[in-house]
Amino acid sequence: MTLDPSAAQPLVPEPVPPARWTFATRLAFRFGFCYLMIYALCCGNATLWEVIPFHVGEHMEDWSSWPFFHGAQWLGQHLFHLSGVGAKLHSTGSGDTALNWIAVGIMLSVAIVAALLWSILDRRSTAYSRLFFWFRLILRLTLGYAMLNYGFAKLFPLQMAPPSLAVLNEPLGNTSPMTMLWTLIGLNRVYEMICGAAEVTGGVLILFRRTTLLGALLTAFLTTNVVLYNFCFDVPVKIYAAHLLLMSIAVLAPDMRGLWNYFILHKPCIPVYGWTKPARRYGLRVETVITAVVLLLVATQGAVVLYGGYRQQVASERRPSPYTGQWHVDSATLNGQPKPLLTGDGLPMTDIFLEPSGRAMLRDSATVLWRAGVHIDEKTHTLRIGSEILDHPIVYAMAQPDPARIILTPTGSDANSAGTITLTRVPLPTHYPLLERGFHFVNEWGLER
Repeated sequence: MTLDPSAAQPLVPEPVPPARWTFATRLAFRFGFCYLMIYALCCGNATLWEVIPFHVGEHMEDWSSWPFFHGAQWLGQHLFHLSGVGAKLHSTGSGDTALNWIAVGIMLSVAIVAALLWSILDRRSTAYSRLFFWFRLILRLTLGYAMLNYGFAKLFPLQMAPPSLAVLNEPLGNTSPMTMLWTLIGLNRVYEMICGAAEVTGGVLILFRRTTLLGALLTAFLTTNVVLYNFCFDVPVKIYAAHLLLMSIAVLAPDMRGLWNYFILHKPCIPVYGWTKPARRYGLRVETVITAVVLLLVATQGAVVLYGGYRQQVASERRPSPYTGQWHVDSATLNGQPKPLLTGDGLPMTDIFLEPSGRAMLRDSATVLWRAGVHIDEKTHTLRIGSEILDHPIVYAMAQPDPARIILTPTGSDANSAGTITLTRVPLPTHYPLLERGFHFVNEWGLER
């Protein structure tokens, strides 16, 4: 008996593009498209614009986010009556300032108005399959860039640095939840690198059409964990992380029914090919080219910049500067008058921690720590310090009358505006059990101290 393979019926029917979306689906898509596209391109935090090299992308990002953030600043001052540092746009390295929340409110308002106008003016369209394809592509690229960007920063463990001298010598009760989290992850480089590898994997998978579903599931899982970290440990990137999770859910939306049928009801699921494939073949080619370019640029930037930074950090840890340690500010004067170096809260800096990693931490009079970058040139006897809290990096000439004292004199254009700082070395412990405990297969008792 001969069987005719052509007579066999497929277990799963061929996907059929939905000819008509329900009114609720169309309305939800219009709003989701407007809001997520505005946020993805205008949030000013790791947007796709940054992929464009030679600072062109940075200018595009500034231009696209300008109306929302300057609008937020105007509303913050005139409607919400904000004052102080919260009333003005300022760089923080994160994204949960009062003006950030107001800017998100503006984006949400614009998206609602745009979706309503779209619904009124476009009452004939029954589905948006082709537009959904391009919308989903932008979200995939945005998520891929974000996951690769943050993933490389952990794969080459720079985002969470090893525990700093400032934190090691801070009473545990004075430590903030975010610092505790950062210290925990940075304590073990292997763990941080595994987290980074998972994020890089999610970022790569979501960029390719065939692995989008797997990449979106992994990305949604990872971003959910990040959202929990940010909300539970008060990490000031709550807005951005929550939106990455929303984008992941939007990418997964067409597959939700199939996932439910497969994992919960144990039924065959129909692919959503018709939802996502553009009507014309050139769209797939354009998608392939854009994806390849984005992946190449992000991977190159991550490999070159972050790996170079990681190598520099490792070199600094192996041969730490002789100035490594805690230095207390004895005085800061300009023309005989007090001229302290102010931190972000407007309080004077009291201590500088020069870390073995080559970084620095500043402590203010309220014992709050501020991250900073520092470069010491022993040949020219200069110290360059830069931070989010400073308008621009300051270069000081270093003089060391004795091993326990350093005098920093501002140079260049800062000579007439920054103060001369006198520092005294603070003795620190030479051993820290937190760094030396290591891993043990056998533990008769849990070591707690």
